[in-house]
Amino acid sequence: MPEPVLVEIRVADINDDEARHYAEIAGGAHADGALGRIVFCVSTDDLEEGKGDPYVALGLGKYLIRKGWGVSLWPTRRWHETPDPEPTIAIVMLESFIPGLLPQSTTTIAWVRNWTDAWAALPYLEEFDGIWCSSPASADVIRSRYSGHISVVPIATDLDLFSPDDNARVLPVVTTANYWGVERQLQSALAAVAETIPVVWFGANGEHLKRAESIIHADRVSFFGLGTIYRQTKIVVDDLIEAAFAYGSQNSRLFESIACGAVPITNSAIGLDHLGLGAVPSYSDDRPLPEVIGALLDDEGALRDLSERLRRVVVERHSFRLRADEVAPLLDEAIQRSHLRGARPGVLVWAAGERLKLQAAESMRDGHLITVRRLEREQLAERARAEAELAALEQEREVVVAELKSILASRAYRLALRLSLAVARLRHLGTKSR
Repeated sequence: MPEPVLVEIRVADINDDEARHYAEIAGGAHADGALGRIVFCVSTDDLEEGKGDPYVALGLGKYLIRKGWGVSLWPTRRWHETPDPEPTIAIVMLESFIPGLLPQSTTTIAWVRNWTDAWAALPYLEEFDGIWCSSPASADVIRSRYSGHISVVPIATDLDLFSPDDNARVLPVVTTANYWGVERQLQSALAAVAETIPVVWFGANGEHLKRAESIIHADRVSFFGLGTIYRQTKIVVDDLIEAAFAYGSQNSRLFESIACGAVPITNSAIGLDHLGLGAVPSYSDDRPLPEVIGALLDDEGALRDLSERLRRVVVERHSFRLRADEVAPLLDEAIQRSHLRGARPGVLVWAAGERLKLQAAESMRDGHLITVRRLEREQLAERARAEAELAALEQEREVVVAELKSILASRAYRLALRLSLAVARLRHLGTKSR
């Protein structure tokens, strides 16, 4: 069993300036711009919730603001509203959003980052004025269902937040994957690694995560402190969810860890060549994760060289500053195409309303499930306490029984017993003599 490795994330390790700036954008402080207004349709504007889509939106949005655009978030809880004032462009991050409630004048772009099959199944894809896909494989599928303009726009990273430093990399292996109730390939893969190499798992919902006891679990780290973790880490292990795996729709974790000088290992090599990151190691059933990690850690010099090569690619091709440059003409082109679009069908407006009702019901259901799971955890905890108390009493009983057996077998006890019997006989004889 490897020695445990612990890392404390101090307040000073959080990038407060960037945290404030992101919060300002999320709060609408930069919603107006000379070029117009862009709203990102996202799951939430609560930056403590741990969802990834708001951070992708804000990362790109930060640099679009510098180009003259106003940027804000339009979270699920506000989808029943009509944005006021009207946005110039809506960039839709979730396949659950139906553009029926958007103003007719708003240019609408879908950014298919994952869940490609779910996007492709939407009956209203043609209502978008453009679609961005995060990988070529994803674009091929969407192209079979959509006749409009498709661009490959991978996600990226904010180099103001993610960059290396000169401190020692004290963590051999880390993952920062959150757990959302679905089994992850990481769980079994990292269990095998942790038998010989220290592994630390930072992520949300760790109390529900079934993991090997040898894996050290720490709580979710603020997005603005993730860079601190990656700067202390040699290898960051990632896994794509099933919906992203088939299309090589890589996670933000890939770009962020590389930008900080760590070497990522992912469970899918699909799409890496297109990103210029074909050298990123990957693991599979044929090449298990412990084998891949062992080979990397056995040659520290080669690991550093790989880290530097990968980081150059990310800096030169995958920053959000560069991504904002790349999408600038795509925004203009989508606006021009939207002028040719007809009125949104009335049924789309109706469908948007029905979807919102469904989402409200799902939210209520999820709330009930959370309550049920909390009660189950409390019951399990109470049962565990009762079982522990019973085990302690049983152990105490065994000690007492052992002590009693020892006493019964002792010479002193036998002598005391003989003496007691002798006294009893004398008393009996004395009683008879009277």
